[in-house]
Amino acid sequence: MATVLFQASLQFMSIHDILQWIDMNRITCVVTVSLEAEYEIVLYCEQGKLVFGTSRRQGASLGEALVKSGALKQLVAMQAVTQSRAGGVSLTRYLLEQNLLSLPTLTNQFRQYLLSLLLDLLAATSGSVTVTTPVPAAVLGGELQLDVSRTLLDAVRLFDERSRDADTQRNEALELLSKRLYDEDFQLPALPSIVTQLNALLNDESATFQDMARVIMTDQVLISRILKVANSPFYGGSGQVDSIHFAIVRLGMREIMNIVAGIKLSSMQYGGLPQEKLQAILDTALKIAFTATGLARQCRLDPEEAFLGGLLLDLGKTVILTVAQDSDIEHGLLDELTHSRHAELGALIAQKWNYPETIQTLIRYHHAKNFGGMINKIHSVIQVADQLVCAEGSVEAVDPELLQALQLMPEEVSEVFASALTSFEQIKAT
Repeated sequence: MATVLFQASLQFMSIHDILQWIDMNRITCVVTVSLEAEYEIVLYCEQGKLVFGTSRRQGASLGEALVKSGALKQLVAMQAVTQSRAGGVSLTRYLLEQNLLSLPTLTNQFRQYLLSLLLDLLAATSGSVTVTTPVPAAVLGGELQLDVSRTLLDAVRLFDERSRDADTQRNEALELLSKRLYDEDFQLPALPSIVTQLNALLNDESATFQDMARVIMTDQVLISRILKVANSPFYGGSGQVDSIHFAIVRLGMREIMNIVAGIKLSSMQYGGLPQEKLQAILDTALKIAFTATGLARQCRLDPEEAFLGGLLLDLGKTVILTVAQDSDIEHGLLDELTHSRHAELGALIAQKWNYPETIQTLIRYHHAKNFGGMINKIHSVIQVADQLVCAEGSVEAVDPELLQALQLMPEEVSEVFASALTSFEQIKAT
């Protein structure tokens, strides 16, 4: 039965420190590292020396590594693995006993294999380590024994070299992407034509409900979706809205305009961006828009402004992701860049689409903090809606200072979110 000498999390103690401890104390033990990727790496030590190791990840065993390096033919390696297991000896001992590989060749191959295992372990940021005894007799007393400190030093050196190379490539890609964004070397998404037409009507003082109805009636699918939203609990009127004219009369031209913008943007395509990524951004935007509208009503603020601000809030992300498609930037760095630049680019889109400066400002500063007790209420409404949607409706995740500033109770916020989600789902279902 195994005796546990030591257990630790890689978050609190590195594999480097653990192996140094084994080397320093000349311990004979088994080191099992369970990684988050759901596979294990096992190292076997005798008197502080590395005598065997294996990865339980598919395709990463020592036998498979010997085949990939060309040291053994696949059939020979498979037979060696089978025979060594049947004979109760380690693969390395079997290879030497059967003269399938010379000691210098196998030593070099074994060293390279252990370096690959250590590189995986050095790159791991989470996982658990268990050090146990005894060590299986099959791996003890063999001719292959690698010095832990030397092997570990070589692994750290290789890891640092690869990290520097990767950092250089990432930095070059990030710099190129940042320059394109700074120089505005990209194509902004186009506003759907029907939204452009309705925008022009709103800016025309002589335009009437009938003018808006005539534009909308050119798209029968759009009419159906507008009526579905207009009859949702979110707009809470009495009586059935059964015509586009009645919808415009009841909700007003600006509100109808916002609904159309939401419907059209929710199915937008842009810049060759994979539809799954784009749709996730657009769906979130629509949820934020409906939530912000409901919260604005609760706070007696302009619901139309809140809707539009919420709808366009994260559209800047689509620009960054489109520009980054051909860039070799790791996910974490791209997330950082997206977070830091999307508000500015969203404001640029709003400017191109001729939305008011108040909307542009709302988008540009939607992540900015309130200081000195000065509260911009519509700005705070947008922030609450954003936080609420990102937390999938969990009010606990919303900044309590914002709720206090807006004098909103958690129950009210939950109710608004539920209603907003219903309207979102109705738009998606049509």
